Amino acid sequence: MTNRVALASLATLLVAVACSKPPAPAQPAPAPAPAAAPATAAADSAARAAARRDSLAAVARADSLERAARASAQADSVRAQVQRAQADSATAAVQSGLSAADSAVLAEAVHFDYDKADLAAADLPRLDRKLAIFQAHPRLEIQIAGNCDERGSDEYNLALGERRASAAKRYLVAHGVAAERIDVVSYGKERPLDGGHGEEAWARNRRDDFAVTRGAN
Repeated sequence: MTNRVALASLATLLVAVACSKPPAPAQPAPAPAPAAAPATAAADSAARAAARRDSLAAVARADSLERAARASAQADSVRAQVQRAQADSATAAVQSGLSAADSAVLAEAVHFDYDKADLAAADLPRLDRKLAIFQAHPRLEIQIAGNCDERGSDEYNLALGERRASAAKRYLVAHGVAAERIDVVSYGKERPLDGGHGEEAWARNRRDDFAVTRGAN
């Protein structure tokens, strides 16, 4: 009897111990993924792109200002040259040593189409008549001045006038005139013959002028 009571008590004790086993510790919650990192990277990338754009824009602005300054300085130089030429012509004309007829032939201008520096077929006979004068007067030297109409920038027209004067010089040199006898200059749009603002005036102003720089005698 005593043994049965002891066994029953032991069984009851074991059940109580089993039922009182502490619960398993809870698993820690996973750490949240950092959400700010992608946003920070995107912001940094955008900031770098904006900095690059600002840098390129600054370079472009500086280049544009430099080109404008060069063009303005060149245009001012040409204007000063025109003023000096006008003053010189009023006080001391070069004695060409040519007859009136030859002087008129040499002074004949050649003209150009809009935005072109190619010699027109109609003007080649004028250049051929000038060749005859060069051949008859070996000491004669001239200047060819390229001119443009009023349209376009100062910088562009100075370059275009240079090409026009050079085209006439190349023709004369190709037909036997020594290159050192011909100087070229561009006045761009600074020396118009016609002050109008239409096609007729523009056509007159797109030209090469020819002037004696060393007389024939």
